[in-house]
Amino acid sequence: MKIPALAFIGVALLGVVTARADDYACKEPFSQTHAFSPTGTVRLDNINGHVEVRAWDRNEILVEGEKSATSQEVLNRIKVEITITDDQAEITVHLPKRREEWFNGDENIRTRVTFRVSVPATARIAKVTCVNSGITIDGMRGPVTADSVNGGITAHGLGGDVHLHSVNGSVSAEFASIVAGQKLALDTVNGGIKIQLPRDAGLSVHCSVVNGGIDCALPLTDENKGHRRLTGTIGDGRATLKAGSMNGGIRIEGS
Repeated sequence: MKIPALAFIGVALLGVVTARADDYACKEPFSQTHAFSPTGTVRLDNINGHVEVRAWDRNEILVEGEKSATSQEVLNRIKVEITITDDQAEITVHLPKRREEWFNGDENIRTRVTFRVSVPATARIAKVTCVNSGITIDGMRGPVTADSVNGGITAHGLGGDVHLHSVNGSVSAEFASIVAGQKLALDTVNGGIKIQLPRDAGLSVHCSVVNGGIDCALPLTDENKGHRRLTGTIGDGRATLKAGSMNGGIRIEGS
């Protein structure tokens, strides 16, 4: 069986990219713990590297992760700023920039910072952003806002207001509870959206796509479905769900 030349080249390049993605010669872990309010606010701004935010049963925040780079000199230039008080956490990454000179040996600079943040389940995740990696949220019952440019967002066990946005990546969210007045907003430009709801969920549903389908496995009343839109009510409609994708489908199902 012959493999087309372009396909072969594509597979070969994929292998090179995968190999380079893990080719970090120098790594440095970091960790910081601090007392934290059950309703404290967290903001995290990352560039390259996966971010995980998870709930735990302590009135503390734990910020741990790893800096990675192709050389020790580059690793030393990665700055991770962590500022924590009893009710506020601000985490920001500053990656070294390429120097302007053309032939200084630094033009292929590559770095990565990964995070795992553990907080009380009812904390407020005011904003988690990442440019070139995915985001995982687990067990948060307070408000959550997450934004990724090139990467997907996966969330489990949610119980508060949620806004999940990706430019190039799928969005998947599983909700443990839906309460009156809760607002759920999920959107992506290039990717699909999957929403898993508890069986007793009550939601006013507003979904739209440009290139893709919309499928709801839960019973809808006042259903109005067109080629690119779906509106209706699940249960008593006590909360609001808005979901939109430009290039990808939307799937709503029960747990």
